[in-house]
Amino acid sequence: NPEKSLKFVHIAGTNGKGSMAQMFSEIFIDAGYKTGLFTSPYIIEYNDRIQINGQNISDEEIEIISNEIRPIVESLEGDTDFSQFEITQTIAFLYFAKMQCDIVVLETGVGGLLDSTNVIEAPLVSVIGSVSYDHTAVLGNTLEEIAFQKAGIIKPKCPCVLSAGNDMAVIKTIREKAMAMQSQLVIPNLYLCKAEKWDIFGCEFWYKGEKYATSMGGLHQISNAITVIEAIKYPAEKMKITLDNIKNGLKRATIPARIEVVSKNPLTILDGGHNPDGMKALAKVLETIPQRPKIAIIGMLKGKNVHEAIRELIGLVDKFICVE
Repeated sequence: NPEKSLKFVHIAGTNGKGSMAQMFSEIFIDAGYKTGLFTSPYIIEYNDRIQINGQNISDEEIEIISNEIRPIVESLEGDTDFSQFEITQTIAFLYFAKMQCDIVVLETGVGGLLDSTNVIEAPLVSVIGSVSYDHTAVLGNTLEEIAFQKAGIIKPKCPCVLSAGNDMAVIKTIREKAMAMQSQLVIPNLYLCKAEKWDIFGCEFWYKGEKYATSMGGLHQISNAITVIEAIKYPAEKMKITLDNIKNGLKRATIPARIEVVSKNPLTILDGGHNPDGMKALAKVLETIPQRPKIAIIGMLKGKNVHEAIRELIGLVDKFICVE
Protein backbone atom coordinates (compact mmCIF):
# COMPACT_ATOMS: atom_id res chain seq x y z
CA ASN A 1 0.00 0.00 0.00
CA PRO A 2 2.47 2.71 -1.09
CA GLU A 3 -0.44 5.16 -1.45
CA LYS A 4 -0.89 5.25 2.35
CA SER A 5 2.28 7.33 2.69
CA LEU A 6 1.07 9.95 0.18
CA LYS A 7 -1.29 12.95 0.13
CA PHE A 8 -3.65 13.36 -2.84
CA VAL A 9 -5.84 15.70 -4.84
CA HIS A 10 -8.20 13.31 -6.68
CA ILE A 11 -9.84 14.43 -9.95
CA ALA A 12 -12.74 12.90 -11.91
CA GLY A 13 -15.01 14.24 -14.67
CA THR A 14 -15.77 13.73 -18.35
CA ASN A 15 -13.85 16.76 -19.61
CA GLY A 16 -11.30 19.09 -18.03
CA LYS A 17 -9.54 16.51 -15.81
CA GLY A 18 -6.20 16.77 -17.57
CA SER A 19 -6.21 20.57 -17.70
CA MET A 20 -7.14 20.87 -14.01
CA ALA A 21 -4.55 18.25 -13.03
CA GLN A 22 -1.87 20.29 -14.79
CA MET A 23 -3.05 23.50 -13.07
CA PHE A 24 -2.90 21.88 -9.62
CA SER A 25 0.53 20.42 -10.37
CA GLU A 26 1.96 23.78 -11.46
CA ILE A 27 0.55 25.54 -8.36
CA PHE A 28 2.14 22.98 -6.01
CA ILE A 29 5.45 23.15 -7.90
CA ASP A 30 5.41 26.96 -7.72
CA ALA A 31 4.83 26.69 -3.95
CA GLY A 32 8.02 24.60 -3.68
CA TYR A 33 6.50 21.14 -3.15
CA LYS A 34 7.71 17.89 -4.69
CA THR A 35 4.64 17.12 -6.79
CA GLY A 36 3.63 13.81 -8.36
CA LEU A 37 1.22 13.82 -11.31
CA PHE A 38 -0.64 10.77 -12.61
CA THR A 39 -2.66 11.23 -15.82
CA SER A 40 -4.12 9.12 -18.60
CA PRO A 41 -3.93 8.35 -21.41
CA TYR A 42 -0.42 9.38 -22.39
CA ILE A 43 -0.12 12.11 -25.03
CA ILE A 44 3.45 11.97 -26.34
CA GLU A 45 4.97 8.86 -24.72
CA TYR A 46 3.99 6.32 -22.07
CA ASN A 47 6.26 7.98 -19.47
CA ASP A 48 4.29 11.24 -19.49
CA ARG A 49 1.54 9.58 -17.43
CA ILE A 50 3.85 9.59 -14.39
CA GLN A 51 5.64 12.86 -13.58
CA ILE A 52 7.37 14.54 -10.66
CA ASN A 53 7.72 18.33 -10.86
CA GLY A 54 6.89 18.24 -14.57
CA GLN A 55 9.57 15.62 -15.40
CA ASN A 56 8.51 12.26 -16.84
CA ILE A 57 9.54 9.10 -15.05
CA SER A 58 12.68 7.67 -16.76
CA ASP A 59 12.74 4.40 -18.71
CA GLU A 60 15.23 3.08 -16.14
CA GLU A 61 12.90 3.85 -13.23
CA ILE A 62 9.97 2.17 -15.04
CA GLU A 63 12.13 -0.90 -15.59
CA ILE A 64 13.28 -1.10 -11.95
CA ILE A 65 9.73 -0.76 -10.57
CA SER A 66 8.20 -3.05 -13.24
CA ASN A 67 10.66 -5.75 -12.21
CA GLU A 68 9.47 -5.37 -8.60
CA ILE A 69 5.82 -5.70 -9.64
CA ARG A 70 6.14 -8.43 -12.28
CA PRO A 71 6.55 -11.46 -9.95
CA ILE A 72 3.55 -10.32 -7.85
CA VAL A 73 1.34 -9.87 -10.92
CA GLU A 74 2.45 -13.24 -12.31
CA SER A 75 1.87 -15.03 -8.98
CA LEU A 76 -1.74 -13.80 -8.97
CA GLU A 77 -2.53 -14.57 -12.62
CA GLY A 78 -5.52 -16.82 -12.93
CA ASP A 79 -7.14 -15.37 -9.79
CA THR A 80 -6.96 -11.80 -11.06
CA ASP A 81 -6.31 -10.23 -14.44
CA PHE A 82 -4.72 -6.83 -13.94
CA SER A 83 -5.23 -4.18 -16.59
CA GLN A 84 -2.38 -2.17 -18.06
CA PHE A 85 -3.94 0.86 -16.29
CA GLU A 86 -3.79 -0.82 -12.86
CA ILE A 87 -0.18 -1.87 -13.36
CA THR A 88 0.76 1.65 -14.51
CA GLN A 89 -0.95 3.11 -11.47
CA THR A 90 0.97 0.76 -9.17
CA ILE A 91 4.24 1.83 -10.80
CA ALA A 92 3.22 5.45 -10.18
CA PHE A 93 2.34 4.94 -6.50
CA LEU A 94 5.58 3.07 -5.83
CA TYR A 95 7.58 5.77 -7.64
CA PHE A 96 5.87 8.67 -5.82
CA ALA A 97 6.37 6.95 -2.45
CA LYS A 98 10.01 6.09 -3.22
CA MET A 99 10.72 9.70 -4.25
CA GLN A 100 8.85 10.98 -1.16
CA CYS A 101 6.46 13.30 -2.97
CA ASP A 102 4.82 15.95 -0.78
CA ILE A 103 1.59 15.82 -2.79
CA VAL A 104 0.20 13.76 -5.70
CA VAL A 105 -2.33 15.03 -8.25
CA LEU A 106 -4.26 11.90 -9.23
CA GLU A 107 -6.50 11.77 -12.29
CA THR A 108 -9.04 8.95 -12.59
CA GLY A 109 -8.97 6.71 -15.65
CA VAL A 110 -12.69 6.03 -16.30
CA GLY A 111 -15.54 7.04 -13.99
CA GLY A 112 -14.53 7.11 -10.34
CA LEU A 113 -16.41 4.67 -8.13
CA LEU A 114 -14.88 1.53 -9.68
CA ASP A 115 -11.74 3.21 -11.03
CA SER A 116 -8.58 1.72 -9.56
CA THR A 117 -7.34 5.17 -8.46
CA ASN A 118 -10.23 5.07 -5.97
CA VAL A 119 -8.16 2.77 -3.75
CA ILE A 120 -6.91 5.95 -2.01
CA GLU A 121 -8.60 6.64 1.32
CA ALA A 122 -8.73 10.34 2.23
CA PRO A 123 -7.74 12.91 -0.40
CA LEU A 124 -7.19 16.51 0.71
CA VAL A 125 -9.95 17.35 -1.78
CA SER A 126 -11.95 15.48 -4.43
CA VAL A 127 -12.57 17.45 -7.63
CA ILE A 128 -15.24 16.65 -10.22
CA GLY A 129 -15.13 18.55 -13.50
CA SER A 130 -17.66 18.78 -16.30
CA VAL A 131 -19.84 15.64 -16.43
CA SER A 132 -21.34 14.62 -19.78
CA TYR A 133 -21.74 11.62 -22.07
CA ASP A 134 -18.64 9.49 -22.69
CA HIS A 135 -17.71 5.84 -22.01
CA THR A 136 -21.48 5.18 -21.84
CA ALA A 137 -20.97 1.42 -22.38
CA VAL A 138 -19.15 1.32 -19.02
CA LEU A 139 -20.61 4.23 -17.03
CA GLY A 140 -24.28 4.26 -18.06
CA ASN A 141 -26.58 5.95 -20.56
CA THR A 142 -28.01 8.76 -18.41
CA LEU A 143 -26.31 11.75 -16.80
CA GLU A 144 -27.46 10.49 -13.39
CA GLU A 145 -25.76 7.12 -13.92
CA ILE A 146 -22.54 8.74 -15.16
CA ALA A 147 -22.55 11.30 -12.31
CA PHE A 148 -23.10 8.49 -9.77
CA GLN A 149 -19.87 6.86 -10.99
CA LYS A 150 -17.92 10.15 -10.85
CA ALA A 151 -19.30 10.86 -7.35
CA GLY A 152 -17.70 7.60 -6.22
CA ILE A 153 -14.47 9.50 -5.49
CA ILE A 154 -16.16 11.49 -2.69
CA LYS A 155 -14.80 10.14 0.60
CA PRO A 156 -16.24 10.44 4.15
CA LYS A 157 -15.76 13.97 5.54
CA CYS A 158 -13.36 14.91 2.69
CA PRO A 159 -14.37 18.11 0.85
CA CYS A 160 -15.47 17.99 -2.80
CA VAL A 161 -15.50 20.72 -5.46
CA LEU A 162 -17.77 20.33 -8.51
CA SER A 163 -17.22 22.49 -11.60
CA ALA A 164 -19.83 25.15 -12.34
CA GLY A 165 -22.19 24.76 -15.29
CA ASN A 166 -23.09 21.09 -14.83
CA ASP A 167 -26.60 19.83 -15.61
CA MET A 168 -29.04 19.89 -12.66
CA ALA A 169 -29.27 16.07 -12.79
CA VAL A 170 -25.50 15.91 -12.23
CA ILE A 171 -25.58 18.45 -9.38
CA LYS A 172 -28.43 16.59 -7.64
CA THR A 173 -26.67 13.20 -7.89
CA ILE A 174 -23.35 14.54 -6.60
CA ARG A 175 -24.99 16.60 -3.84
CA GLU A 176 -26.81 13.48 -2.56
CA LYS A 177 -23.55 11.52 -2.45
CA ALA A 178 -21.73 14.39 -0.69
CA MET A 179 -24.48 14.59 1.96
CA ALA A 180 -24.35 10.82 2.50
CA MET A 181 -20.56 11.08 2.97
CA GLN A 182 -20.80 14.19 5.20
CA SER A 183 -18.57 15.85 2.63
CA GLN A 184 -18.62 19.62 2.19
CA LEU A 185 -19.61 20.29 -1.45
CA VAL A 186 -18.52 23.53 -3.15
CA ILE A 187 -19.67 24.69 -6.60
CA PRO A 188 -17.96 27.86 -7.86
CA ASN A 189 -20.25 30.83 -8.44
CA LEU A 190 -20.10 31.90 -12.09
CA TYR A 191 -21.75 35.23 -11.19
CA LEU A 192 -18.54 36.13 -9.37
CA CYS A 193 -16.49 35.45 -12.51
CA LYS A 194 -15.98 37.94 -15.32
CA ALA A 195 -14.20 36.81 -18.49
CA GLU A 196 -12.11 39.67 -19.89
CA LYS A 197 -10.37 37.92 -22.79
CA TRP A 198 -10.42 34.42 -24.17
CA ASP A 199 -9.13 33.06 -27.44
CA ILE A 200 -6.89 30.29 -28.75
CA PHE A 201 -3.86 31.82 -27.03
CA GLY A 202 -5.25 31.94 -23.47
CA CYS A 203 -7.71 33.62 -21.12
CA GLU A 204 -7.86 36.53 -18.71
CA PHE A 205 -10.61 36.74 -16.12
CA TRP A 206 -11.62 38.17 -12.76
CA TYR A 207 -12.88 35.94 -9.95
CA LYS A 208 -13.90 37.21 -6.53
CA GLY A 209 -12.06 40.48 -7.12
CA GLU A 210 -8.74 38.94 -8.27
CA LYS A 211 -7.41 38.83 -11.83
CA TYR A 212 -6.08 35.54 -13.23
CA ALA A 213 -4.78 34.33 -16.60
CA THR A 214 -4.35 30.98 -18.30
CA SER A 215 -2.08 30.04 -21.19
CA MET A 216 -4.51 27.33 -22.29
CA GLY A 217 -7.09 28.68 -24.72
CA GLY A 218 -10.87 28.49 -24.75
CA LEU A 219 -13.66 29.72 -22.51
CA HIS A 220 -13.88 26.29 -20.84
CA GLN A 221 -10.43 26.84 -19.30
CA ILE A 222 -11.88 29.67 -17.18
CA SER A 223 -14.36 27.19 -15.71
CA ASN A 224 -11.53 24.71 -15.07
CA ALA A 225 -9.42 27.45 -13.46
CA ILE A 226 -12.11 28.65 -11.02
CA THR A 227 -12.72 25.03 -9.99
CA VAL A 228 -9.00 24.76 -9.17
CA ILE A 229 -9.06 28.14 -7.35
CA GLU A 230 -11.90 26.89 -5.10
CA ALA A 231 -10.34 23.45 -4.57
CA ILE A 232 -6.79 24.59 -3.76
CA LYS A 233 -8.09 26.18 -0.53
CA TYR A 234 -8.27 22.74 1.08
CA PRO A 235 -4.64 21.65 0.52
CA ALA A 236 -3.71 25.25 1.48
CA GLU A 237 -5.07 24.56 4.98
CA LYS A 238 -2.14 22.14 5.46
CA MET A 239 0.43 23.50 3.00
CA LYS A 240 1.86 26.96 2.38
CA ILE A 241 0.26 28.14 -0.86
CA THR A 242 0.02 31.85 -1.71
CA LEU A 243 -2.19 33.76 -4.14
CA ASP A 244 0.91 34.31 -6.30
CA ASN A 245 1.52 30.53 -6.40
CA ILE A 246 -2.05 30.06 -7.65
CA LYS A 247 -1.77 32.79 -10.30
CA ASN A 248 1.64 31.55 -11.49
CA GLY A 249 0.47 27.92 -11.64
CA LEU A 250 -2.66 28.70 -13.66
CA LYS A 251 -0.62 30.77 -16.12
CA ARG A 252 2.12 28.15 -16.48
CA ALA A 253 -0.15 25.12 -17.04
CA THR A 254 -0.19 23.79 -20.59
CA ILE A 255 -0.91 20.41 -22.16
CA PRO A 256 -0.33 19.23 -25.73
CA ALA A 257 -3.49 18.70 -27.83
CA ARG A 258 -5.74 20.99 -25.76
CA ILE A 259 -6.55 23.73 -28.33
CA GLU A 260 -2.82 23.62 -29.11
CA VAL A 261 -1.63 26.14 -31.71
CA VAL A 262 1.01 24.18 -33.64
CA SER A 263 1.43 26.84 -36.35
CA LYS A 264 0.35 30.48 -36.58
CA ASN A 265 0.77 30.76 -40.36
CA PRO A 266 -1.13 28.92 -41.64
CA LEU A 267 -3.12 28.79 -38.39
CA THR A 268 -3.16 25.13 -37.34
CA ILE A 269 -4.80 23.89 -34.13
CA LEU A 270 -4.50 20.42 -32.63
CA ASP A 271 -7.25 19.28 -30.26
CA GLY A 272 -8.06 15.96 -28.64
CA GLY A 273 -11.82 16.52 -28.20
CA HIS A 274 -13.66 13.23 -28.73
CA ASN A 275 -17.10 13.60 -27.14
CA PRO A 276 -19.97 16.10 -27.62
CA ASP A 277 -18.91 18.35 -24.72
CA GLY A 278 -15.29 18.40 -25.89
CA MET A 279 -16.48 19.35 -29.38
CA LYS A 280 -18.71 22.10 -27.91
CA ALA A 281 -15.64 23.61 -26.24
CA LEU A 282 -13.71 23.40 -29.53
CA ALA A 283 -16.65 24.96 -31.42
CA LYS A 284 -16.70 27.96 -29.04
CA VAL A 285 -13.02 28.53 -29.83
CA LEU A 286 -13.52 28.17 -33.61
CA GLU A 287 -16.26 30.83 -33.42
CA THR A 288 -13.62 33.36 -32.35
CA ILE A 289 -11.43 32.72 -35.43
CA PRO A 290 -12.48 34.76 -38.50
CA GLN A 291 -10.25 33.02 -41.07
CA ARG A 292 -11.99 30.93 -43.75
CA PRO A 293 -11.97 28.36 -45.10
CA LYS A 294 -11.68 26.17 -42.03
CA ILE A 295 -10.57 22.64 -42.80
CA ALA A 296 -10.89 19.88 -40.19
CA ILE A 297 -8.80 16.72 -40.37
CA ILE A 298 -10.68 14.38 -38.05
CA GLY A 299 -10.37 10.81 -36.82
CA MET A 300 -12.52 9.18 -34.13
CA LEU A 301 -12.93 5.68 -32.74
CA LYS A 302 -16.14 3.99 -33.83
CA GLY A 303 -17.28 3.60 -30.21
CA LYS A 304 -17.57 7.38 -29.85
CA ASN A 305 -20.75 9.35 -30.51
CA VAL A 306 -19.48 10.65 -33.85
CA HIS A 307 -22.76 12.18 -35.08
CA GLU A 308 -23.31 14.28 -31.94
CA ALA A 309 -19.67 15.38 -31.94
CA ILE A 310 -19.70 16.44 -35.60
CA ARG A 311 -23.00 18.29 -35.15
CA GLU A 312 -21.16 20.80 -32.93
CA LEU A 313 -18.63 21.61 -35.67
CA ILE A 314 -20.65 21.34 -38.86
CA GLY A 315 -21.61 25.04 -39.17
CA LEU A 316 -18.06 26.19 -38.42
CA VAL A 317 -16.05 23.95 -40.73
CA ASP A 318 -15.98 24.27 -44.54
CA LYS A 319 -14.42 20.90 -45.29
CA PHE A 320 -13.88 17.69 -43.31
CA ILE A 321 -11.09 15.26 -44.18
CA CYS A 322 -11.74 11.97 -42.37
CA VAL A 323 -8.82 9.75 -41.40
CA GLU A 324 -8.59 6.41 -39.64
